[in-house]
Amino acid sequence: MASLLPAGLCAALFSVLLVACSPRADPEGTPLRVAREIESTLTTIAQNEVTRDPELATRLGLPEAEAGYSYNRYLTDRSQAAYERARLARLETRDLLVRITRPARGSALARHLDTVIAAHETAETLFMAGHGTSGLGASHPYIADHTRGAFLDVADLLARHQPLRTPGDARAFVDRMAQFADAIEDDRRRLEADARSGVVPPAPILRRMQGLAAAAAATPPELTPPVITFENLVPGIEGLESAERSRLLTEIRRLAAEEVQPAYAAFAASVNTLANTAPELPGVWQLPEGTAYYAAALKAYTGDEASPAGLHERGKLEVAALLGETDRALAALGLAEGTVGARLAILSAQPEQVYADTEESRAALIGRILAHADRAEAALSTQFDFAMPEKAGLRAVPPEFAGFLPPAAYLPRALSGTAPARVEINLARLADWPDFTLAAIAFHELVPGHHLESTAARSEAGLPLARQLIWNVAYGEGWASYAETLADELGLYSDDPLSRIGYLQSMLLRAAGLVADTGIHNERWSRDQATAYLTETVGLSLEKSANEVDRYTVRPGRAAAYWLGRERILDLRERAIRVLGPKYDPKAFHRVILAGGPRPLSMVEEDVTRWYTAQVED
Repeated sequence: MASLLPAGLCAALFSVLLVACSPRADPEGTPLRVAREIESTLTTIAQNEVTRDPELATRLGLPEAEAGYSYNRYLTDRSQAAYERARLARLETRDLLVRITRPARGSALARHLDTVIAAHETAETLFMAGHGTSGLGASHPYIADHTRGAFLDVADLLARHQPLRTPGDARAFVDRMAQFADAIEDDRRRLEADARSGVVPPAPILRRMQGLAAAAAATPPELTPPVITFENLVPGIEGLESAERSRLLTEIRRLAAEEVQPAYAAFAASVNTLANTAPELPGVWQLPEGTAYYAAALKAYTGDEASPAGLHERGKLEVAALLGETDRALAALGLAEGTVGARLAILSAQPEQVYADTEESRAALIGRILAHADRAEAALSTQFDFAMPEKAGLRAVPPEFAGFLPPAAYLPRALSGTAPARVEINLARLADWPDFTLAAIAFHELVPGHHLESTAARSEAGLPLARQLIWNVAYGEGWASYAETLADELGLYSDDPLSRIGYLQSMLLRAAGLVADTGIHNERWSRDQATAYLTETVGLSLEKSANEVDRYTVRPGRAAAYWLGRERILDLRERAIRVLGPKYDPKAFHRVILAGGPRPLSMVEEDVTRWYTAQVED
């Protein structure tokens, strides 16, 4: 496949590839010619993906000097034509990948190739539906929703991720701002086209979208996040002459007022019109071929071959077992009356559990999470044989973005090294963060969860860029959920029984998420039914439960991946312990899991099986 990028990118991207063109870099038995062919193919794939999605390149922090073109000047093309081009290009890539000569079995090179093949096959499976968006790491049934889309993503990109350090950065910022309105318009047109084909987000989602877009349209242009960011940072740019600075400031304000704000207003009006006739029920089963789409999405995210109905029943059994364990833990603390969910809600509302709505309390909450992570790091020497990562930052989501960003999110270190790894926590409602839940959050997001996993992938797996563009949900969220359980096994909740109840509530949410996900998209649950289920089972507030349900609605299959990914890792560990007996080494087991980087869990199983088989044969 021909590269779509300037020739300079090819050489630059080799610097991030694990596989080099020498026997020293590939000691696992792959012939040099084959290694070179695969290496070249992976480089081309990375080049093409970065070209198709310059916004992703910015969020990854890929250095522009290495990319070979000024991608920070461009927004991702959201037109229908671009969607079709991407589909055809990925089809060609998949066909090329499956024909390529195989590397040595079990090698890192084989793992890279198979992970990229699996991502392309999954993307095409979901592309076949002909609606929404589908990429190598995630797919969505709708063009935009209340958590994503140009009307949300571009402002976030410009205000929080776009570099603004040089005069060229300032010009690139304005260039992207000039494309903002067209990006919103492309999403609007595609949403309306999908709706004419029977694919429309549910009315509750559209109403949330309308509220967000209308609020953005009503915000004075000078108070919008991109304009505020630009006005705050541009005066500090060295080498930007006064006349050009004034011109750029004038242009950014004009674009916001004359182009972006009207585009927001048109988008709000469009989704409001769609909401008038959209279904109230949330499931994708009601879309054309929706049952098949959900089965494909569920398999893509979880890697599980079971039917949606089978997974629904499995989830209910897991919830029942967890309710029993949580009941006993609550009773041991004197909380014995009422359902588990009701008691968890009562515990969450206790004054000593709720942080006050002050900056000092927010700082205390963040400090509490970091302290839990420090405790975990000190206890992990028996479980991991590689160095603990540099500490990640932790900060609150800016209030202007709290309306659509998730409760918590891990952001890895920028590839350029210009931004450290960090966790962002949404503190819009402090009641959602009772103190007893913070330990599980620390272990999930930081160590031994996402931060440890992400750092290990970069330091131990040395992933080529083509693989850094792909994230496997069951692997990543399965590992982070497993990390909460590992912390329990290491006694990190022992001195704080309330924190252990927070862990059990977290596990309840993962298992209940499997039930609700399949309930919405296969069992035809209503939004109210799913919200009530989470509230009554997990003890969440109605508002938080509704937010969870709305996220499950627009990301079918993802919620199921948390629990099923965790269970798969635990099953693999149990199998290894049974086979190896006293020879089982948790450090070696965790190295096998993490050193291969994010990949389908079927590949993780192959790696683990190969590892313990070799131990038996020694």
